[in-house]
Amino acid sequence: MTSFGAVFKAVNRLKFRQMNLLIVLELLAIVVTTIWTAIRGEYSNMTVFTTAMGWSTVPAFVGVILIAIRHEKVYTADSYRLIPVEETKFYTINLLSSLANIVYLAVVQLGIYIISMLFGWQELASMAKDMTTPTHIESGWLLMGLSIIVLVLVLNMVFWSTISFVHLVTSSASTFLPKFRQGVLNIIVYAIVVFLTLRVSGLIGNGVSWISQTMFNNGGSFDWVGQLWITIFVMIVVILIEGAINVLCLKRWVETDAN
Repeated sequence: MTSFGAVFKAVNRLKFRQMNLLIVLELLAIVVTTIWTAIRGEYSNMTVFTTAMGWSTVPAFVGVILIAIRHEKVYTADSYRLIPVEETKFYTINLLSSLANIVYLAVVQLGIYIISMLFGWQELASMAKDMTTPTHIESGWLLMGLSIIVLVLVLNMVFWSTISFVHLVTSSASTFLPKFRQGVLNIIVYAIVVFLTLRVSGLIGNGVSWISQTMFNNGGSFDWVGQLWITIFVMIVVILIEGAINVLCLKRWVETDAN
């Protein structure tokens, strides 16, 4: 059987390349936008930081989608499925590979933020002095940050796991259907994936709004961190259940495509 590291490198190669291309395009966009702002005579110490913040949403959204597409292609590609590895291990490695790439993208974004902040450090420091933060947030900022990071990572895993669930269950069902009905089934799948994408985006937005309101309006009386970790635990259970079904589909019914 192929080792964990060898399989991880195989399924990770194209994902990592896509993330690097996305980062390069983002950096080019920041540089071009900053130069254009300077040409128009509107450059200030905060320009680089605000430009970086503005462009950061694009790779964050596109990166998740690109990884999701690559994540699913791995399950039906001959070059991956013919690797001598047990299906559960293969499925887990692919999911961890996707997670590693989104973490890599997030770390690079953090680096871009830090570098861009240096250009406007005096202005940002002055703004920070004028801001007031509730005492209960100041005392628990580390736990708050950790909880939110874990929530975002688990949300991404739920997103990929659910898309895999829809994809693999549909692929399994299509093996028992005539060709015409397979086409109808594919249309239904695309509609479901679009719905899930919009739904997850909405959940993230609502979650951020809820966290902000709870932290600033309820003081220390509400155990929002505990509620957050309960939500994370429920999502992990969903990932495990979907994962078990996905592995079963890979073992029994999902066929590969020549590539």
